[in-house]
Amino acid sequence: MSPYVLHGGLIGFLLVLVLNLINGNSTGQALMNSCIAALAFGLVANWFARSLFTELHHSLWQAQQGTPHAATPAKSEPKPEASEETPDA
Repeated sequence: MSPYVLHGGLIGFLLVLVLNLINGNSTGQALMNSCIAALAFGLVANWFARSLFTELHHSLWQAQQGTPHAATPAKSEPKPEASEETPDA
């Protein structure tokens, strides 16, 4: 899971750094904001990856357990009998 945190932090750092430099902020202020953004993006990436893997694990566990909804076939309606009508001549 650490690559997700690292990528999230790196993306946050670069995004905020570029936006600060484009807006004309000083280099020191841009670096400080970028470091704070790297921490925030890393924490959000950690939360997202943890919840994603937890839900994937849960769905795999449910599939292995064979939930009753998935195991029972759908009931089909009985087909009406085809009536043979003779045309009146």
